[in-house]
Amino acid sequence: MKADAEEHPSVNTAKRYKLSEAAVEIIAKAGAVHGQQSRAIQVAAELAYWNAPLGDDSQWQHIVLDSKLTGKTYKLPERTIALIEGMEPSFGTLGNVMAYLAFVLTQIEEPKLFGKSPMRKKEKRAASKAIKELLK
Repeated sequence: MKADAEEHPSVNTAKRYKLSEAAVEIIAKAGAVHGQQSRAIQVAAELAYWNAPLGDDSQWQHIVLDSKLTGKTYKLPERTIALIEGMEPSFGTLGNVMAYLAFVLTQIEEPKLFGKSPMRKKEKRAASKAIKELLK
């Protein structure tokens, strides 16, 4: 017997983002490596929040500037959604956060590029507070 949705809520939430087609392609390719796209986004969000690979700070921006925007829905854990939303002030838009996460996914195999997070301590504290509020 199958449980009703109210009895067994999903641990993931469908969330729609407006992001570049290039970022969608990168996330799709990383999804093959990580087993699913949502897992790839989850890994990238954690890396981005806790000192992601940077390389050149502006290097990730070509992912946004060089392709058209599209809408894409991902089923993500609440924590991942909270991390993405917590990083939005540092990047300007959720689409820019997703583009940065796509960039992070392209850099995972290059440990020499790991560096400091683009978020300052003050921004991390604000993001942590926002995440705690969202998870209440």
